[in-house]
Amino acid sequence: MEKIINGAENVKIDVLIKMFNKYGFHSLKKEPYIYKNNDEIGISFTFDDPLYGELTRIFIPKTAEEAEDFLGKYSWFKKHGKKYNISISLSDYKLQNPEIKFTKEKKEYSLEELKILSNNDLIQKNSTKKEFNYLKKLKRTLFLLISIINEKKKIEIDIYNNLNSLIESYNEKKEELELKTKKLNKNYVINIINCNESKKSFLFQQDFTNQKNLLLKNNTKEKLEEEIDNLVTLLETAETNENLISNKYELIKLPLMIEEINQKLKIVDDALNKKKKLFAKKERIDLQFAKIDDNSVINQMVNFENYENNEINRIKEKYAMIPELDKRTIADFLIEFDNLNIKDPSLEELMLNDSKEISYEDIMLELEKSFNQKKEEEKNILIIYHSILKFLIFNDQIISDKEVKEFINLINSPSNIMLKIKYFKNLDTSSTTNFLNSLIKEASKISNINCDLLEGSINVFFKDKKLITAKKFIQASNKRALAPVQTKDENDVNYIALLKPKTAVYFIPEEIAYDFANDDSLIKKSNQPFFLIDLQKNSIKNSKSDILKIVRYENVLKKENDICLVTELKSQKVDQYKNIVIEGNEKNE
Repeated sequence: MEKIINGAENVKIDVLIKMFNKYGFHSLKKEPYIYKNNDEIGISFTFDDPLYGELTRIFIPKTAEEAEDFLGKYSWFKKHGKKYNISISLSDYKLQNPEIKFTKEKKEYSLEELKILSNNDLIQKNSTKKEFNYLKKLKRTLFLLISIINEKKKIEIDIYNNLNSLIESYNEKKEELELKTKKLNKNYVINIINCNESKKSFLFQQDFTNQKNLLLKNNTKEKLEEEIDNLVTLLETAETNENLISNKYELIKLPLMIEEINQKLKIVDDALNKKKKLFAKKERIDLQFAKIDDNSVINQMVNFENYENNEINRIKEKYAMIPELDKRTIADFLIEFDNLNIKDPSLEELMLNDSKEISYEDIMLELEKSFNQKKEEEKNILIIYHSILKFLIFNDQIISDKEVKEFINLINSPSNIMLKIKYFKNLDTSSTTNFLNSLIKEASKISNINCDLLEGSINVFFKDKKLITAKKFIQASNKRALAPVQTKDENDVNYIALLKPKTAVYFIPEEIAYDFANDDSLIKKSNQPFFLIDLQKNSIKNSKSDILKIVRYENVLKKENDICLVTELKSQKVDQYKNIVIEGNEKNE
Protein backbone atom coordinates (compact mmCIF):
# COMPACT_ATOMS: atom_id res chain seq x y z
CA MET A 1 0.00 0.00 0.00
CA GLU A 2 2.94 2.32 -0.62
CA LYS A 3 1.93 3.36 -4.12
CA ILE A 4 1.83 7.16 -4.50
CA ILE A 5 -0.81 9.02 -6.46
CA ASN A 6 0.64 9.61 -9.89
CA GLY A 7 4.03 10.68 -8.56
CA ALA A 8 2.69 13.38 -6.24
CA GLU A 9 5.12 13.75 -3.35
CA ASN A 10 4.15 12.28 0.05
CA VAL A 11 0.72 11.18 -1.23
CA LYS A 12 0.18 7.48 -0.90
CA ILE A 13 -2.89 5.27 -1.32
CA ASP A 14 -3.31 5.05 2.45
CA VAL A 15 -3.54 8.86 2.52
CA LEU A 16 -6.31 8.62 -0.08
CA ILE A 17 -8.06 6.08 2.17
CA LYS A 18 -7.89 8.58 5.04
CA MET A 19 -9.42 11.22 2.75
CA PHE A 20 -12.22 8.78 1.95
CA ASN A 21 -12.88 8.16 5.64
CA LYS A 22 -12.90 11.90 6.36
CA TYR A 23 -15.90 12.33 4.05
CA GLY A 24 -17.68 9.17 5.16
CA PHE A 25 -16.55 7.09 2.18
CA HIS A 26 -14.87 3.76 2.87
CA SER A 27 -14.51 2.01 -0.51
CA LEU A 28 -16.40 -0.96 0.82
CA LYS A 29 -19.89 -1.90 -0.41
CA LYS A 30 -20.89 1.24 -2.30
CA GLU A 31 -19.32 3.94 -4.40
CA PRO A 32 -17.18 5.94 -4.46
CA TYR A 33 -14.39 3.39 -4.65
CA ILE A 34 -10.64 3.81 -4.83
CA TYR A 35 -9.52 3.14 -8.39
CA LYS A 36 -6.22 1.33 -8.89
CA ASN A 37 -5.00 0.19 -12.27
CA ASN A 38 -1.28 -0.46 -12.51
CA ASP A 39 0.38 2.84 -11.54
CA GLU A 40 -2.82 4.84 -11.99
CA ILE A 41 -4.70 5.62 -8.79
CA GLY A 42 -7.88 7.65 -8.49
CA ILE A 43 -11.54 7.68 -7.53
CA SER A 44 -14.38 5.77 -9.18
CA PHE A 45 -17.72 7.48 -8.59
CA THR A 46 -21.31 7.21 -9.76
CA PHE A 47 -23.78 10.09 -10.12
CA ASP A 48 -27.28 10.61 -11.41
CA ASP A 49 -27.34 12.94 -14.36
CA PRO A 50 -30.68 14.80 -14.59
CA LEU A 51 -30.90 14.08 -18.31
CA TYR A 52 -28.89 10.92 -18.97
CA GLY A 53 -29.43 8.88 -15.83
CA GLU A 54 -26.88 7.04 -13.74
CA LEU A 55 -23.28 7.29 -14.99
CA THR A 56 -20.04 5.85 -13.57
CA ARG A 57 -16.72 7.58 -14.23
CA ILE A 58 -13.25 7.88 -12.72
CA PHE A 59 -11.31 10.91 -11.53
CA ILE A 60 -7.50 10.73 -11.62
CA PRO A 61 -6.03 13.48 -9.41
CA LYS A 62 -2.57 14.86 -10.19
CA THR A 63 -1.97 16.02 -6.61
CA ALA A 64 -3.27 15.33 -3.10
CA GLU A 65 -4.89 18.77 -3.17
CA GLU A 66 -6.84 17.81 -6.30
CA ALA A 67 -7.99 14.58 -4.62
CA GLU A 68 -9.09 16.50 -1.50
CA ASP A 69 -10.87 19.12 -3.61
CA PHE A 70 -12.75 16.54 -5.68
CA LEU A 71 -13.84 14.47 -2.68
CA GLY A 72 -15.01 17.65 -0.94
CA LYS A 73 -17.10 18.66 -3.95
CA TYR A 74 -18.41 15.14 -4.47
CA SER A 75 -19.36 14.78 -0.80
CA TRP A 76 -21.20 18.13 -0.97
CA PHE A 77 -22.89 17.04 -4.20
CA LYS A 78 -24.16 13.80 -2.65
CA LYS A 79 -25.76 15.75 0.22
CA HIS A 80 -26.96 18.93 -1.48
CA GLY A 81 -26.66 18.61 -5.26
CA LYS A 82 -30.28 17.89 -6.04
CA LYS A 83 -31.54 20.57 -3.67
CA TYR A 84 -29.44 23.32 -5.25
CA ASN A 85 -29.73 22.05 -8.85
CA ILE A 86 -25.98 21.47 -9.05
CA SER A 87 -25.01 19.01 -11.80
CA ILE A 88 -21.86 17.13 -12.67
CA SER A 89 -20.85 17.99 -16.23
CA LEU A 90 -18.44 15.90 -18.28
CA SER A 91 -16.23 17.23 -21.04
CA ASP A 92 -16.80 14.03 -23.03
CA TYR A 93 -19.52 11.46 -22.31
CA LYS A 94 -17.64 8.63 -24.02
CA LEU A 95 -14.45 8.79 -21.93
CA GLN A 96 -13.89 6.95 -18.64
CA ASN A 97 -11.98 9.84 -17.08
CA PRO A 98 -13.17 13.09 -18.68
CA GLU A 99 -12.79 16.56 -17.21
CA ILE A 100 -15.35 16.95 -14.43
CA LYS A 101 -17.11 20.15 -13.41
CA PHE A 102 -19.76 20.90 -10.82
CA THR A 103 -22.07 23.36 -12.51
CA LYS A 104 -25.36 25.21 -12.35
CA GLU A 105 -26.77 27.00 -15.39
CA LYS A 106 -23.36 26.59 -17.11
CA LYS A 107 -21.49 28.27 -14.23
CA GLU A 108 -18.75 26.15 -12.64
CA TYR A 109 -18.67 26.11 -8.83
CA SER A 110 -15.57 25.74 -6.67
CA LEU A 111 -15.67 23.90 -3.34
CA GLU A 112 -15.76 27.22 -1.47
CA GLU A 113 -18.65 28.48 -3.58
CA LEU A 114 -20.57 25.27 -2.95
CA LYS A 115 -20.05 25.66 0.79
CA ILE A 116 -21.17 29.28 0.71
CA LEU A 117 -24.27 28.22 -1.22
CA SER A 118 -25.39 25.79 1.48
CA ASN A 119 -24.18 27.87 4.45
CA ASN A 120 -26.11 30.95 3.30
CA ASP A 121 -29.17 28.87 2.71
CA LEU A 122 -28.85 27.26 6.13
CA ILE A 123 -29.10 30.72 7.66
CA GLN A 124 -31.81 32.07 5.37
CA LYS A 125 -33.68 28.90 4.51
CA ASN A 126 -36.53 29.06 6.98
CA SER A 127 -37.11 32.81 6.82
CA THR A 128 -36.78 33.01 3.02
CA LYS A 129 -39.04 30.05 2.34
CA LYS A 130 -41.55 31.29 4.90
CA GLU A 131 -41.50 34.79 3.41
CA PHE A 132 -41.82 33.50 -0.16
CA ASN A 133 -44.77 31.29 0.78
CA TYR A 134 -46.37 34.17 2.66
CA LEU A 135 -45.99 36.53 -0.32
CA LYS A 136 -47.37 33.86 -2.63
CA LYS A 137 -50.44 33.47 -0.43
CA LEU A 138 -50.89 37.24 -0.24
CA LYS A 139 -50.88 37.30 -4.05
CA ARG A 140 -53.46 34.54 -4.06
CA THR A 141 -55.64 36.65 -1.76
CA LEU A 142 -55.21 39.65 -4.08
CA PHE A 143 -56.19 37.69 -7.16
CA LEU A 144 -59.20 36.19 -5.38
CA LEU A 145 -60.29 39.63 -4.15
CA ILE A 146 -60.07 40.94 -7.72
CA SER A 147 -62.09 37.93 -8.87
CA ILE A 148 -64.66 38.70 -6.16
CA ILE A 149 -64.83 42.32 -7.37
CA ASN A 150 -65.32 41.18 -10.97
CA GLU A 151 -67.99 38.70 -9.87
CA LYS A 152 -69.75 41.39 -7.80
CA LYS A 153 -69.59 43.75 -10.76
CA LYS A 154 -71.13 41.06 -12.98
CA ILE A 155 -73.88 40.57 -10.40
CA GLU A 156 -74.51 44.33 -10.26
CA ILE A 157 -74.75 44.51 -14.05
CA ASP A 158 -77.15 41.53 -14.07
CA ILE A 159 -79.30 43.19 -11.39
CA TYR A 160 -79.34 46.43 -13.39
CA ASN A 161 -80.25 44.70 -16.67
CA ASN A 162 -82.86 42.41 -15.09
CA LEU A 163 -84.45 45.36 -13.35
CA ASN A 164 -84.60 47.35 -16.59
CA SER A 165 -86.25 44.38 -18.29
CA LEU A 166 -88.84 44.10 -15.49
CA ILE A 167 -89.48 47.86 -15.53
CA GLU A 168 -90.10 47.72 -19.28
CA SER A 169 -92.47 44.76 -18.81
CA TYR A 170 -94.29 46.50 -15.95
CA ASN A 171 -94.76 49.74 -17.89
CA GLU A 172 -96.12 47.83 -20.89
CA LYS A 173 -98.63 46.04 -18.67
CA LYS A 174 -99.56 49.30 -16.89
CA GLU A 175 -100.28 50.95 -20.26
CA GLU A 176 -102.27 47.91 -21.37
CA LEU A 177 -104.35 48.02 -18.18
CA GLU A 178 -105.12 51.73 -18.60
CA LEU A 179 -106.23 51.25 -22.23
CA LYS A 180 -108.42 48.24 -21.50
CA THR A 181 -110.04 49.93 -18.50
CA LYS A 182 -111.08 52.89 -20.68
CA LYS A 183 -112.92 50.46 -22.99
CA LEU A 184 -115.33 49.72 -20.15
CA ASN A 185 -116.61 53.33 -20.44
CA LYS A 186 -116.32 53.81 -16.69
CA ASN A 187 -114.36 56.48 -14.90
CA TYR A 188 -112.58 54.02 -12.65
CA VAL A 189 -109.74 55.35 -10.56
CA ILE A 190 -106.91 52.83 -10.85
CA ASN A 191 -104.30 52.72 -8.11
CA ILE A 192 -101.10 51.86 -10.02
CA ILE A 193 -97.74 52.06 -8.30
CA ASN A 194 -95.00 53.76 -10.25
CA CYS A 195 -91.71 51.84 -10.16
CA ASN A 196 -88.34 53.42 -9.55
CA GLU A 197 -85.81 53.46 -12.35
CA SER A 198 -82.76 51.21 -12.34
CA LYS A 199 -79.65 52.99 -11.10
CA LYS A 200 -76.00 52.41 -12.01
CA SER A 201 -74.19 51.25 -8.89
CA PHE A 202 -70.60 51.79 -7.75
CA LEU A 203 -68.77 48.81 -9.32
CA PHE A 204 -70.89 49.11 -12.45
CA GLN A 205 -68.96 52.25 -13.33
CA GLN A 206 -65.44 50.97 -12.49
CA ASP A 207 -62.92 49.46 -14.92
CA PHE A 208 -60.71 46.70 -13.51
CA THR A 209 -59.22 45.51 -16.82
CA ASN A 210 -55.57 46.00 -15.82
CA GLN A 211 -56.02 45.67 -12.08
CA LYS A 212 -54.09 42.40 -11.70
CA ASN A 213 -50.99 43.72 -13.45
CA LEU A 214 -51.06 47.01 -11.56
CA LEU A 215 -51.44 45.38 -8.17
CA LEU A 216 -48.53 42.96 -8.61
CA LYS A 217 -45.95 45.46 -9.81
CA ASN A 218 -44.68 45.67 -6.25
CA ASN A 219 -43.98 42.35 -4.56
CA THR A 220 -43.17 43.60 -1.06
CA LYS A 221 -45.10 42.29 1.92
CA GLU A 222 -46.13 45.80 2.99
CA LYS A 223 -47.40 46.79 -0.45
CA LEU A 224 -49.36 43.58 -0.94
CA GLU A 225 -50.97 43.85 2.49
CA GLU A 226 -51.84 47.50 1.81
CA GLU A 227 -53.47 46.56 -1.51
CA ILE A 228 -55.49 43.81 0.21
CA ASP A 229 -56.79 46.38 2.71
CA ASN A 230 -57.63 48.75 -0.16
CA LEU A 231 -59.60 46.09 -2.03
CA VAL A 232 -61.51 45.05 1.08
CA THR A 233 -62.47 48.70 1.64
CA LEU A 234 -63.49 48.99 -2.00
CA LEU A 235 -65.69 45.89 -1.71
CA GLU A 236 -67.38 47.18 1.44
CA THR A 237 -68.02 50.54 -0.27
CA ALA A 238 -69.47 48.75 -3.28
CA GLU A 239 -71.76 46.48 -1.28
CA THR A 240 -73.16 49.35 0.84
CA ASN A 241 -73.72 51.57 -2.19
CA GLU A 242 -77.27 53.03 -2.05
CA ASN A 243 -77.90 52.54 -5.77
CA LEU A 244 -77.09 48.83 -5.54
CA ILE A 245 -79.28 48.35 -2.47
CA SER A 246 -82.10 50.28 -4.19
CA ASN A 247 -81.83 48.07 -7.28
CA LYS A 248 -81.88 44.91 -5.14
CA TYR A 249 -84.96 46.18 -3.29
CA GLU A 250 -86.77 47.00 -6.54
CA LEU A 251 -85.82 43.59 -7.95
CA ILE A 252 -87.66 41.99 -5.02
CA LYS A 253 -90.61 44.36 -5.23
CA LEU A 254 -91.18 44.58 -8.99
CA PRO A 255 -92.14 40.92 -9.67
CA LEU A 256 -94.83 41.31 -6.97
CA MET A 257 -96.09 44.46 -8.68
CA ILE A 258 -96.20 42.67 -12.03
CA GLU A 259 -98.11 39.78 -10.47
CA GLU A 260 -100.72 42.21 -9.09
CA ILE A 261 -101.08 44.09 -12.37
CA ASN A 262 -101.55 40.72 -14.12
CA GLN A 263 -104.39 39.96 -11.69
CA LYS A 264 -106.00 43.31 -12.54
CA LEU A 265 -105.56 42.66 -16.27
CA LYS A 266 -107.38 39.35 -15.86
CA ILE A 267 -110.26 41.12 -14.11
CA VAL A 268 -110.48 43.72 -16.91
CA ASP A 269 -110.33 41.01 -19.60
CA ASP A 270 -113.18 39.12 -17.87
CA ALA A 271 -115.21 42.35 -17.64
CA LEU A 272 -114.65 43.08 -21.34
CA ASN A 273 -115.81 39.56 -22.26
CA LYS A 274 -118.95 39.91 -20.12
CA LYS A 275 -119.67 43.29 -21.69
CA LYS A 276 -120.14 41.55 -25.02
CA LYS A 277 -122.76 39.24 -23.53
CA LEU A 278 -126.28 40.70 -22.98
CA PHE A 279 -127.24 38.79 -19.87
CA ALA A 280 -123.86 38.33 -18.21
CA LYS A 281 -123.61 39.59 -14.67
CA LYS A 282 -121.56 42.79 -14.46
CA GLU A 283 -119.24 43.33 -11.54
CA ARG A 284 -117.54 46.53 -10.42
CA ILE A 285 -113.87 46.15 -11.20
CA ASP A 286 -112.95 49.04 -8.95
CA LEU A 287 -114.08 46.99 -5.96
CA GLN A 288 -112.06 44.01 -7.18
CA PHE A 289 -109.03 46.25 -7.72
CA ALA A 290 -109.47 47.64 -4.20
CA LYS A 291 -109.53 44.10 -2.81
CA ILE A 292 -106.22 43.29 -4.58
CA ASP A 293 -104.71 46.53 -3.27
CA ASP A 294 -105.91 45.84 0.29
CA ASN A 295 -104.40 42.33 0.26
CA SER A 296 -101.23 43.41 -1.54
CA VAL A 297 -98.06 41.62 -0.45
CA ILE A 298 -96.21 44.81 -1.28
CA ASN A 299 -97.93 46.52 1.65
CA GLN A 300 -96.45 43.87 3.90
CA MET A 301 -92.92 44.45 2.64
CA VAL A 302 -90.47 46.31 4.80
CA ASN A 303 -90.05 49.85 3.51
CA PHE A 304 -86.90 50.79 1.64
CA GLU A 305 -85.41 52.77 4.51
CA ASN A 306 -85.61 49.78 6.87
CA TYR A 307 -84.46 47.38 4.13
CA GLU A 308 -81.45 49.60 3.44
CA ASN A 309 -80.55 49.85 7.14
CA ASN A 310 -80.81 46.07 7.55
CA GLU A 311 -78.63 45.44 4.47
CA ILE A 312 -75.97 47.93 5.55
CA ASN A 313 -75.88 46.51 9.08
CA ARG A 314 -75.57 42.94 7.72
CA ILE A 315 -72.73 43.97 5.38
CA LYS A 316 -70.90 45.94 8.08
CA GLU A 317 -71.14 42.97 10.45
CA LYS A 318 -69.50 40.81 7.77
CA TYR A 319 -66.64 43.25 7.22
CA ALA A 320 -66.23 43.85 10.96
CA MET A 321 -64.94 40.27 11.17
CA ILE A 322 -62.12 40.85 8.67
CA PRO A 323 -59.59 42.63 10.96
CA GLU A 324 -59.53 39.45 13.05
CA LEU A 325 -58.65 37.29 10.03
CA ASP A 326 -55.25 36.36 8.63
CA LYS A 327 -54.78 38.35 5.42
CA ARG A 328 -54.09 35.07 3.62
CA THR A 329 -57.64 33.85 4.30
CA ILE A 330 -59.70 37.05 3.85
CA ALA A 331 -60.73 36.22 0.28
CA ASP A 332 -61.69 32.66 1.24
CA PHE A 333 -63.91 34.03 4.01
CA LEU A 334 -65.68 36.43 1.63
CA ILE A 335 -66.14 33.73 -1.03
CA GLU A 336 -67.61 31.30 1.49
CA PHE A 337 -69.76 33.95 3.19
CA ASP A 338 -71.40 34.99 -0.09
CA ASN A 339 -71.32 31.47 -1.58
CA LEU A 340 -69.46 32.64 -4.69
CA ASN A 341 -68.18 30.22 -7.35
CA ILE A 342 -64.61 31.47 -7.76
CA LYS A 343 -61.66 29.25 -8.69
CA ASP A 344 -58.14 29.53 -7.34
CA PRO A 345 -55.74 31.52 -9.53
CA SER A 346 -53.33 29.50 -11.66
CA LEU A 347 -49.64 29.20 -10.81
CA GLU A 348 -48.79 31.34 -13.81
CA GLU A 349 -50.94 34.18 -12.45
CA LEU A 350 -49.38 33.89 -9.01
CA MET A 351 -45.88 34.06 -10.49
CA LEU A 352 -46.71 37.21 -12.51
CA ASN A 353 -43.87 39.75 -12.15
CA ASP A 354 -42.09 37.35 -9.81
CA SER A 355 -38.42 36.69 -10.40
CA LYS A 356 -38.62 33.14 -9.06
CA GLU A 357 -39.17 30.35 -11.55
CA ILE A 358 -42.12 28.02 -11.26
CA SER A 359 -40.78 24.83 -9.73
CA TYR A 360 -41.01 21.40 -11.30
CA GLU A 361 -43.11 20.27 -8.33
CA ASP A 362 -45.59 23.13 -8.82
CA ILE A 363 -45.92 22.36 -12.53
CA MET A 364 -46.66 18.69 -11.83
CA LEU A 365 -49.13 19.55 -9.06
CA GLU A 366 -50.96 21.89 -11.42
CA LEU A 367 -51.14 19.20 -14.13
CA GLU A 368 -52.42 16.64 -11.61
CA LYS A 369 -55.01 19.14 -10.38
CA SER A 370 -56.14 19.88 -13.93
CA PHE A 371 -56.56 16.17 -14.69
CA ASN A 372 -58.61 15.61 -11.53
CA GLN A 373 -60.88 18.55 -12.40
CA LYS A 374 -61.78 17.11 -15.80
CA LYS A 375 -65.12 15.41 -16.32
CA GLU A 376 -65.16 11.66 -15.67
CA GLU A 377 -65.85 10.94 -19.34
CA GLU A 378 -62.83 13.03 -20.37
CA LYS A 379 -60.55 11.31 -17.86
CA ASN A 380 -61.71 7.90 -19.08
CA ILE A 381 -60.93 8.78 -22.70
CA LEU A 382 -57.46 10.00 -21.77
CA ILE A 383 -56.73 6.87 -19.74
CA ILE A 384 -57.52 4.75 -22.82
CA TYR A 385 -54.48 6.47 -24.38
CA HIS A 386 -52.43 5.34 -21.38
CA SER A 387 -53.63 1.74 -21.36
CA ILE A 388 -52.73 -1.51 -23.08
CA LEU A 389 -54.86 -0.29 -26.02
CA LYS A 390 -52.40 2.48 -26.93
CA PHE A 391 -50.55 -0.25 -28.84
CA LEU A 392 -53.55 -0.37 -31.19
CA ILE A 393 -54.15 3.40 -31.25
CA PHE A 394 -50.59 4.34 -32.17
CA ASN A 395 -49.47 1.31 -34.15
CA ASP A 396 -48.55 2.15 -37.76
CA GLN A 397 -48.17 -1.49 -38.77
CA ILE A 398 -50.83 -3.97 -39.87
CA ILE A 399 -52.25 -5.72 -36.80
CA SER A 400 -53.38 -9.33 -37.17
CA ASP A 401 -56.83 -10.53 -36.13
CA LYS A 402 -55.10 -12.81 -33.65
CA GLU A 403 -53.46 -9.87 -31.88
CA VAL A 404 -56.72 -7.92 -31.73
CA LYS A 405 -58.58 -10.98 -30.35
CA GLU A 406 -56.02 -11.20 -27.55
CA PHE A 407 -56.94 -7.67 -26.49
CA ILE A 408 -60.66 -8.47 -26.74
CA ASN A 409 -60.26 -11.61 -24.62
CA LEU A 410 -58.27 -9.67 -22.05
CA ILE A 411 -60.92 -6.94 -21.76
CA ASN A 412 -63.72 -9.53 -21.58
CA SER A 413 -61.97 -11.51 -18.87
CA PRO A 414 -64.18 -11.75 -15.72
CA SER A 415 -61.28 -10.44 -13.63
CA ASN A 416 -61.34 -7.19 -15.63
CA ILE A 417 -65.10 -6.56 -15.53
CA MET A 418 -64.88 -3.41 -13.36
CA LEU A 419 -62.23 -1.82 -15.59
CA LYS A 420 -64.28 -2.71 -18.65
CA ILE A 421 -67.43 -1.10 -17.26
CA LYS A 422 -65.59 2.11 -16.35
CA TYR A 423 -63.12 2.57 -19.21
CA PHE A 424 -63.96 0.22 -22.08
CA LYS A 425 -67.79 0.17 -21.99
CA ASN A 426 -68.07 1.93 -25.38
CA LEU A 427 -65.88 -0.62 -27.16
CA ASP A 428 -67.68 -3.19 -29.28
CA THR A 429 -66.04 -6.58 -28.67
CA SER A 430 -68.37 -8.56 -30.96
CA SER A 431 -65.72 -8.76 -33.71
CA THR A 432 -62.20 -7.56 -34.41
CA THR A 433 -63.41 -5.06 -37.03
CA ASN A 434 -66.09 -3.63 -34.74
CA PHE A 435 -63.61 -3.46 -31.89
CA LEU A 436 -61.04 -1.47 -33.89
CA ASN A 437 -63.70 0.85 -35.33
CA SER A 438 -65.19 1.54 -31.92
CA LEU A 439 -61.71 2.12 -30.46
CA ILE A 440 -60.93 4.66 -33.20
CA LYS A 441 -64.25 6.38 -32.54
CA GLU A 442 -63.66 6.49 -28.78
CA ALA A 443 -60.06 7.69 -29.15
CA SER A 444 -61.14 10.48 -31.55
CA LYS A 445 -63.13 12.07 -28.72
CA ILE A 446 -59.83 13.43 -27.41
CA SER A 447 -60.23 16.30 -29.90
CA ASN A 448 -63.09 17.59 -27.71
CA ILE A 449 -60.90 17.70 -24.59
CA ASN A 450 -58.98 20.87 -23.81
CA CYS A 451 -55.21 20.55 -23.62
CA ASP A 452 -53.26 21.91 -20.66
CA LEU A 453 -50.89 24.79 -21.43
CA LEU A 454 -47.74 24.31 -19.36
CA GLU A 455 -47.06 27.11 -16.90
CA GLY A 456 -43.30 26.51 -16.85
CA SER A 457 -40.57 24.54 -18.59
CA ILE A 458 -40.17 20.82 -18.02
CA ASN A 459 -38.10 18.02 -19.58
CA VAL A 460 -39.80 14.88 -20.85
CA PHE A 461 -38.32 11.69 -22.30
CA PHE A 462 -39.26 9.23 -25.03
CA LYS A 463 -37.49 6.74 -27.27
CA ASP A 464 -37.76 6.52 -31.02
CA LYS A 465 -35.63 5.53 -33.98
CA LYS A 466 -36.30 8.93 -35.47
CA LEU A 467 -38.74 11.69 -34.74
CA ILE A 468 -41.59 11.33 -37.21
CA THR A 469 -43.32 14.70 -37.29
CA ALA A 470 -46.21 13.30 -39.33
CA LYS A 471 -47.44 11.55 -36.21
CA LYS A 472 -50.23 13.35 -34.46
CA PHE A 473 -48.93 12.70 -30.95
CA ILE A 474 -45.62 12.24 -29.20
CA GLN A 475 -45.88 9.94 -26.18
CA ALA A 476 -43.53 10.97 -23.38
CA SER A 477 -42.92 10.90 -19.64
CA ASN A 478 -41.17 13.29 -17.30
CA LYS A 479 -39.67 10.22 -15.59
CA ARG A 480 -36.76 8.79 -17.53
CA ALA A 481 -37.49 5.24 -16.35
CA LEU A 482 -41.03 5.48 -17.78
CA ALA A 483 -39.96 6.90 -21.14
CA PRO A 484 -42.26 5.35 -23.79
CA VAL A 485 -40.59 3.30 -26.53
CA GLN A 486 -42.25 4.10 -29.84
CA THR A 487 -40.29 1.86 -32.24
CA LYS A 488 -38.56 -0.95 -30.29
CA ASP A 489 -35.40 -0.82 -32.34
CA GLU A 490 -31.80 -1.28 -31.21
CA ASN A 491 -31.04 2.07 -32.82
CA ASP A 492 -33.62 3.90 -30.71
CA VAL A 493 -32.66 7.43 -29.76
CA ASN A 494 -33.44 8.71 -26.28
CA TYR A 495 -35.12 12.03 -26.93
CA ILE A 496 -34.94 14.71 -24.26
CA ALA A 497 -37.64 17.24 -25.08
CA LEU A 498 -37.66 20.56 -23.28
CA LEU A 499 -41.30 21.62 -23.19
CA LYS A 500 -41.47 25.40 -23.05
CA PRO A 501 -44.20 27.36 -21.24
CA LYS A 502 -47.50 27.34 -23.19
CA THR A 503 -46.77 23.93 -24.74
CA ALA A 504 -50.11 22.17 -25.23
CA VAL A 505 -50.17 18.73 -23.59
CA TYR A 506 -52.55 16.08 -22.36
CA PHE A 507 -51.34 14.86 -18.98
CA ILE A 508 -52.43 11.40 -17.80
CA PRO A 509 -51.15 10.28 -14.37
CA GLU A 510 -52.83 6.85 -14.31
CA GLU A 511 -52.22 3.74 -16.42
CA ILE A 512 -54.11 0.53 -17.12
CA ALA A 513 -51.44 -2.14 -17.56
CA TYR A 514 -50.96 -5.89 -17.40
CA ASP A 515 -51.02 -7.33 -13.92
CA PHE A 516 -48.04 -9.66 -14.21
CA ALA A 517 -48.88 -11.21 -10.85
CA ASN A 518 -52.23 -12.47 -12.15
CA ASP A 519 -52.85 -14.06 -15.54
CA ASP A 520 -55.45 -12.43 -17.80
CA SER A 521 -55.73 -9.49 -15.42
CA LEU A 522 -55.33 -5.77 -15.81
CA ILE A 523 -54.41 -3.34 -13.07
CA LYS A 524 -54.83 0.41 -12.71
CA LYS A 525 -51.58 2.05 -11.63
CA SER A 526 -51.21 5.54 -10.22
CA ASN A 527 -48.16 7.83 -10.32
CA GLN A 528 -47.42 6.86 -13.93
CA PRO A 529 -47.02 10.33 -15.51
CA PHE A 530 -47.68 10.23 -19.24
CA PHE A 531 -47.74 13.12 -21.69
CA LEU A 532 -49.45 13.27 -25.05
CA ILE A 533 -47.98 16.13 -27.04
CA ASP A 534 -50.23 17.16 -29.92
CA LEU A 535 -47.97 18.08 -32.82
CA GLN A 536 -50.75 20.02 -34.52
CA LYS A 537 -50.77 22.43 -31.59
CA ASN A 538 -47.01 22.61 -31.02
CA SER A 539 -43.77 23.11 -32.93
CA ILE A 540 -40.54 21.09 -32.66
CA LYS A 541 -37.22 22.92 -32.56
CA ASN A 542 -33.91 21.07 -32.62
CA SER A 543 -31.62 22.58 -30.00
CA LYS A 544 -28.76 20.40 -31.28
CA SER A 545 -28.63 18.66 -34.63
CA ASP A 546 -26.13 16.01 -33.50
CA ILE A 547 -26.84 12.86 -31.53
CA LEU A 548 -24.86 12.55 -28.31
CA LYS A 549 -23.42 9.09 -27.67
CA ILE A 550 -23.05 8.21 -23.99
CA VAL A 551 -21.02 5.17 -22.91
CA ARG A 552 -22.25 3.47 -19.75
CA TYR A 553 -19.57 1.81 -17.64
CA GLU A 554 -19.65 -0.59 -14.71
CA ASN A 555 -16.98 -1.12 -12.09
CA VAL A 556 -14.84 -4.24 -12.01
CA LEU A 557 -14.17 -4.74 -8.29
CA LYS A 558 -11.37 -6.51 -6.46
CA LYS A 559 -11.10 -6.86 -2.67
CA GLU A 560 -7.69 -5.97 -1.21
CA ASN A 561 -6.73 -5.36 2.42
CA ASP A 562 -10.37 -5.18 3.56
CA ILE A 563 -11.38 -2.55 1.01
CA CYS A 564 -12.80 -2.78 -2.50
CA LEU A 565 -10.71 -1.45 -5.34
CA VAL A 566 -11.94 -0.77 -8.85
CA THR A 567 -9.40 -2.27 -11.19
CA GLU A 568 -11.08 -1.21 -14.43
CA LEU A 569 -14.27 0.24 -15.92
CA LYS A 570 -16.03 -2.08 -18.32
CA SER A 571 -18.22 -0.67 -21.07
CA GLN A 572 -21.83 -1.92 -20.79
CA LYS A 573 -23.56 -0.19 -23.69
CA VAL A 574 -23.78 3.01 -25.67
CA ASP A 575 -26.95 5.11 -25.49
CA GLN A 576 -27.89 7.72 -28.04
CA TYR A 577 -29.43 11.02 -26.95
CA LYS A 578 -30.90 13.91 -28.86
CA ASN A 579 -32.11 17.20 -27.40
CA ILE A 580 -35.12 18.96 -28.89
CA VAL A 581 -37.32 21.86 -27.83
CA ILE A 582 -41.11 21.81 -28.17
CA GLU A 583 -43.15 24.98 -27.85
CA GLY A 584 -46.78 25.83 -28.29
CA ASN A 585 -48.12 27.49 -31.42
CA GLU A 586 -49.28 31.09 -31.07
CA LYS A 587 -52.91 30.05 -31.65
CA ASN A 588 -52.79 28.15 -28.34
CA GLU A 589 -52.87 31.47 -26.49
